[in-house]
Amino acid sequence: MISRYPIKIPGFGKQKIEFEISGFLGKTRILLNGNPAEKGHRKDEFILYQPDGVRVSAQLQNTFFDVIPKIIVHGEAYEILPPLTWYQYVFAGLSLILVLFGGGYGGLLGMISFLINIRLFRSAYPLGLRLLIILFMNMLAIFIFTLLSRNLPGLFLW
Repeated sequence: MISRYPIKIPGFGKQKIEFEISGFLGKTRILLNGNPAEKGHRKDEFILYQPDGVRVSAQLQNTFFDVIPKIIVHGEAYEILPPLTWYQYVFAGLSLILVLFGGGYGGLLGMISFLINIRLFRSAYPLGLRLLIILFMNMLAIFIFTLLSRNLPGLFLW
């Protein structure tokens, strides 16, 4: 699934600048007027052209536990989307309780579920569906942990 988010950067007039993330693993790129922006020399760098033809470097900067980065142009950071709220992080991380009961394996399952849930919060699905899917992912992680702990008791703490 491809998601596109408009970016407002001063100095680009009526040009349409968008951030695009495709697939679940998240190949990212910047589009300028619907066309992929030219790749820069550095990692996650794109070259944008202002209406007067001036080349501008735009660098994507990853954010803490989020799939939507910030974009840095002329040394100033612009948010593509507002950051997730604390309660969104808590809801996405409910399965991290497995760390308390399952040590490393519980933590691994909890972290995988947490990262998938963060990606789901940024998806284009309707809010109610996103919340249901995230709740399902949390329950699925706990179910898988319970199933594995019953069949492989030596690997877990309980």
